[in-house]
Amino acid sequence: MSYKWQNSVRANAVSQWKNLKYGMFIHFGLFSLCGGMWNGKNVEYGYSEQILSHGPVPHADYEKLADEFSIENFDADRIASLAKDSGMNYIVLVTKHHDGFCLFRTATTDYSSANSPCHLDVVKKIAEACSRHGLKFGMYFSWIDWHFPYALPISPHNSDVIPPRHMQYNIEQLTELLSNYGPICELWMDMGAPTVEQSMQVAELAHRLQPGIMINGRVWNDFGDFVTMADNGYPDCELDIPWQTPATIYHETWGYRSWQKRNGMQKKIDTITDSIFNVMDGGGNYLLNIGLMGDGSIVPFESDVLLAIGEKIRQRGGLVRHPHSLRNADAVLSAKTVLLEGGTPHFRYSGSDYYSLHKIVTAYSWVIEVDEDGWYDIGYALNAPLEHEQKLCIDIADETFIFPMKRGKSEFPICSSFHLEKGKHAVSVYTPGPDVSRPEFPELVVKIKFNRL
Repeated sequence: MSYKWQNSVRANAVSQWKNLKYGMFIHFGLFSLCGGMWNGKNVEYGYSEQILSHGPVPHADYEKLADEFSIENFDADRIASLAKDSGMNYIVLVTKHHDGFCLFRTATTDYSSANSPCHLDVVKKIAEACSRHGLKFGMYFSWIDWHFPYALPISPHNSDVIPPRHMQYNIEQLTELLSNYGPICELWMDMGAPTVEQSMQVAELAHRLQPGIMINGRVWNDFGDFVTMADNGYPDCELDIPWQTPATIYHETWGYRSWQKRNGMQKKIDTITDSIFNVMDGGGNYLLNIGLMGDGSIVPFESDVLLAIGEKIRQRGGLVRHPHSLRNADAVLSAKTVLLEGGTPHFRYSGSDYYSLHKIVTAYSWVIEVDEDGWYDIGYALNAPLEHEQKLCIDIADETFIFPMKRGKSEFPICSSFHLEKGKHAVSVYTPGPDVSRPEFPELVVKIKFNRL
């Protein structure tokens, strides 16, 4: 595979993924049968999909629930139709959560929906329904596994290392998932504390088997294709990379909870709709979760909320991004020579922890205002000569330049006779490299120099 071809494929994958904008997350599994209860009592601590960890639940008794997984009211077409009618463009299904129960047919274990009373490959049913309804299909997969005997046992933090035999087990299951269900738009990894080599192995496997796939940041170690915000989170700074907000209708749980308070529907509709538009206008994607009931059916309250949101999206004119307009100009190019300095910092997040909250400055930006059409020589100036050669990129009015900053120099030209039309233009300087893993901006002050000809 040539680098140029591979780069083109990744750029196309990013573009297609960003155009999805709004999708459905589905949490479903043995935990759905519990509904947040055990032995007739509410389990109030923790998320209901992790009841095996948070509740007084004997492991063997929980796993016997596989013998009750008949899901007689599961209807993949109804789920896909709800997503479509709600204005969504894709579905991401939990294929295996932390409890290790697989919703797909696998040669690796009998602990799956295919071997339960329903005898269904749930992943296949949802994938096929997505295809019929014109939706893209993505997969959630848990790094950790509380069923596999060679994985680490349940911990209070879920950030567990992945032993070699467990890693091989994960790779075998991911190979099945990425090979047997048609095109996959997104791989949504979760939890665990893999090594750099393990993260790289999963990323390389996914990109090889599904060249158009996008992998979330929780593959860890900066091998993701997009940043996963904290649950229901929004970035507190401008991001120059693909990002997604995973969101819930109720912040208390992702899996079905039978005793969940379901009231204030209109407030839910308004709040979530505002969040969707805010994320979209900020350049992100929004993945809104539903938790199917133990029989496989959709919670009516959740269906009503989603359909009402879909109507609001249609009233707005569809999933159209309304990017925030250019801020007030940082400088007006009215003098013979103008220096841009300071600038607004832009960030990426590291993939080193669950919430991906470590910000790394990778760029600075300005807004310039040109008072009349003109031609400019553009260069950079530093506050001191460089001790080591650096390389940066600059975007000016939709044109990109890569400029080396030579050792021992404090000024250097970027381009000559560059035409700028009257009006506002964005200018940014950033480190080269893939969006999600660009190196940190060097500790130096870069001034962009505009000299009118």
